[in-house]
Amino acid sequence: MKLFPMAPAFLLRFAAAAAFVCMGSCSLRQVERQISSIDTSTLNGKFLVGYQAWFRRPSEDDGNSHWTTDMPSPEIGHVGVDMIPNITSYPPECLFDTPFTLPDGGAAQFYTNDCEGVVDLHFKLMADHGISGAFIQRFYGYINEANGGWINILNYAKAAAEKYGRGFVIEYDLNGAATSSTNVTATFLADLESLNSITSSAAYMRHNGKPVLEIWGFGIVTEVTVDDGIAIVTALKEAGWYVILGVQQAWHAELAANQSGGYGPVYRLADMIQPWTVGAYDINSYADFHDGRQAIEDANALHDLGIESSIVVWPGGSSSNANPNEVFDHFPRWNGTFYQKQLDGAVSLKPNFIFGAMFDEVNEGTAIYPLLRNNELPTNQRFLGVDDDMEPDTYLKMAGDAASKLAAAWQ
Repeated sequence: MKLFPMAPAFLLRFAAAAAFVCMGSCSLRQVERQISSIDTSTLNGKFLVGYQAWFRRPSEDDGNSHWTTDMPSPEIGHVGVDMIPNITSYPPECLFDTPFTLPDGGAAQFYTNDCEGVVDLHFKLMADHGISGAFIQRFYGYINEANGGWINILNYAKAAAEKYGRGFVIEYDLNGAATSSTNVTATFLADLESLNSITSSAAYMRHNGKPVLEIWGFGIVTEVTVDDGIAIVTALKEAGWYVILGVQQAWHAELAANQSGGYGPVYRLADMIQPWTVGAYDINSYADFHDGRQAIEDANALHDLGIESSIVVWPGGSSSNANPNEVFDHFPRWNGTFYQKQLDGAVSLKPNFIFGAMFDEVNEGTAIYPLLRNNELPTNQRFLGVDDDMEPDTYLKMAGDAASKLAAAWQ
């Protein structure tokens, strides 16, 4: 995703932060970060992030490291990410050197997710900042890969979520699926049966008494037909899953048009709708999008359909290294202002939960985990950094504050 996917939990510290919460009229309230173990029986009031977890060492597992696009190893002029993670506290055995030279003359290092210490650290960062947990991306095209490391990642995520009192959800990404060449319904059902030891974890999110599952891509990945979409969602609901659909951002207009071949019949089957809004607006057009599309069109349609809601927020975006024809820093972060506007706007609408896109998506520049600042970037390849006056975890702190406010709104 996506286009433009120690101490036991009960000993974790509980930290408090004061914040303003505005619901209708504005009043000062004290809200507390969800750093103690979260309630995994409901999505209500949660802030969950999308977690790609798709990075590997060169030639590791299936050979696709996701750090590069067209070569086995990231090289100068051949790199698939626009931002670089700050690898402070990462286990050394999970890192590898790159040819990108840092200002001090050292080599920038990247990491592999197929190393338990990395996934453990990422969930610790979520817990330390009051983020509720993660939607683990499971790409359709990787489900049957024997050597992709994907089952390892799910097991690492399960262990870390249990350890730090976080929740997690499997999110299927339809990229790689096609009605013409595969039985998508049967593939999902068989995969879920094989993952029962993971989804039966106490850390796996439930909602309305059912285990949660998200399918991302209806209305975006058009190789999966409407009829197939109906069959997929129906089968999953009959199997007892609470089904969230990640859909194209103009889903309501498509539903209202009711045109033949449109995905409206699929949307109507969802338990929850999550419009994918990455790239749908910039800092100048966000207010109109929020006040019109989200607060009125989407909210009214969901109310009338009896479908619950999730709102996506994202800090900015840039993917010019992977896509040279795209503008560098296409959606600037504006020193966090763009993200804060969306966080405040999402909380004001009180969705069931907020989806943070994404925790670790450095390919498209939407990551919120610690990143290198501009003055820390390599000197021999263009990358985008966060502002020099920011702490590496600033965006995690912003997300945690929003999580606290949304949790308070649901109390």
